[in-house]
Amino acid sequence: MNIEPIGKPAFLSDIKYGDFFFAQIGETIRGCVKAYLIENDAHIVDYIISFTPGYQDDIKLPLLVEAKSILGKTAYRVSDPHFRHTVSTKSMLLRPEYWPKPGIVVENMDGSFLTIKSGNMPHKIVYMNLNTGEVVFSAPKAPFVFVLEWKIILKRNDAEQVLVQFPFTNENVFA
Repeated sequence: MNIEPIGKPAFLSDIKYGDFFFAQIGETIRGCVKAYLIENDAHIVDYIISFTPGYQDDIKLPLLVEAKSILGKTAYRVSDPHFRHTVSTKSMLLRPEYWPKPGIVVENMDGSFLTIKSGNMPHKIVYMNLNTGEVVFSAPKAPFVFVLEWKIILKRNDAEQVLVQFPFTNENVFA
């Protein structure tokens, strides 16, 4: 029998910043990305970005969650997921005064930043650099474009499996 693994079980400490994985948060399995925040210019705090409803949300948004909520639990790391976005005419024609809601990706010359609902933090929205996993409070610098549709996929041979898609629908929430 030929087995092609798509990932391996791991602890959060074994997962790199910016990597996609599945973990149990509360009673559900959620897709997550490991992230970090630098506090006081020296102290690094681990977070995870959860792609499911928050405690008070009826809609599904990326949510910043403290990493300690899954410490000691097994995570399932996914090998080689790909972030694919669609830059549409609609997103390029948005007025400069528009500012994204959680889930929208802001692209500029410095990279791609996912807007995230920040939970109990003093800022309502934080931004995660999709390449590094770093969470920052300041908005990306102009010029930028808003990515209103994106997905995280797993490519195997000629097939693709959608792991997370935004905007979220009932059909693509970790089926």
